[in-house]
This record gives sequence, C-alpha cells and structure tokens, in this order.
Amino acid sequence: MVGMLRGRERSEEYGRPEPGRAMRKTGEHHTHPGEVDKVSPSIGDIHLVANDIHDDASISIHVYGANIGSVRRHRFDESDGRATPFVSGYSSGVTPNLWDRSAEVRARWGSR
Repeated sequence: MVGMLRGRERSEEYGRPEPGRAMRKTGEHHTHPGEVDKVSPSIGDIHLVANDIHDDASISIHVYGANIGSVRRHRFDESDGRATPFVSGYSSGVTPNLWDRSAEVRARWGSR
C-alpha cells in the first residue's frame, strides 16, 4: 500500500509483458493526500511511479507485506518486456538496518 501525505503521485500501469514485445500501458491514475493506493501481484503491480508536481516535493509512505530488503522483485525493459530480477536492499548510510538481508538474497538468487 502507498499512502499519500503531501503532493501528488502519478502511477502508470502496465500489463504483463509478452516475451519480445514492447510493454503495453494499460492505464494511469493519480494519488492525492489522504488517499491510499494498493499494489500487488493479484491486482496488478507492474507500474512506473513519479512525482506529479514539477516544482515541489511529494511525500508518500510505502507499506510492504514483507521485508523489502529481502524481497526478489523485477524491473522490466519497456522495449521488449524482458524482466530482470533484483533485490533493492536499503540505502541509509546513517542508520544501520539489522533486518537488511539483501546481500544474502542477492547471493542466493544471483540478482543485482
């Protein structure tokens, strides 16, 4: 789930890619302050998200159903629909994250 606190977020939705074919945009929606957007494999989760306010920051809170530092996900090549697995991990240089299992998962799955 994504809860919008400030600003506005634009989400472009894509259908499951066909091998060797360009990604197909299936829709677009905007999330405003106080609204919650839902994303999951069962309701569609291939999307491209961007701040929809050009001269100010937008703030949203993302709540995942698992430890995002150890979840294997995919990025898709828009031109041919090819999926590349990745584990995002965490990127705080200030606060240590004791739950970050990204290196372990990347080593096991061989993903970047």
